[in-house]
Amino acid sequence: MAKFQFDKSAKKKAPRPIAKTNIAKPKESYDPNKVSQQLEEAASKANSHTATTTKKRPVGRPKSGRKSYQTVRLQKQTVLKINALENALSIATQDETVDRAIEQVLRSLSNDEKRAYQLWLDMFKKREK
Repeated sequence: MAKFQFDKSAKKKAPRPIAKTNIAKPKESYDPNKVSQQLEEAASKANSHTATTTKKRPVGRPKSGRKSYQTVRLQKQTVLKINALENALSIATQDETVDRAIEQVLRSLSNDEKRAYQLWLDMFKKREK
């Protein structure tokens, strides 16, 4: 079997010359005054844009922590009365309509009824915790 032989006496290739690399200079340098001016312009554009458009209410359930809701079962007849009151008095929500109606009833209670109401309300609040 023949062995491979390499000719080690051959001249080594010289490395390619490396060209001088010039230091690159930025087109513009950081200027804090210019940056703050750009931010102010962007903020003023954003403010003018939000002033002309009204914010839309988010869709879906409210974020936790704002309001807590609980389901109350009502007859259809009662819901129709609430909706009629809501539209007649130009109230925004059913919740406000019911709240106003309850406040009116509470103002007309006698002293004994108010005391009983407060006791029941305190009991229900303690039970919730």
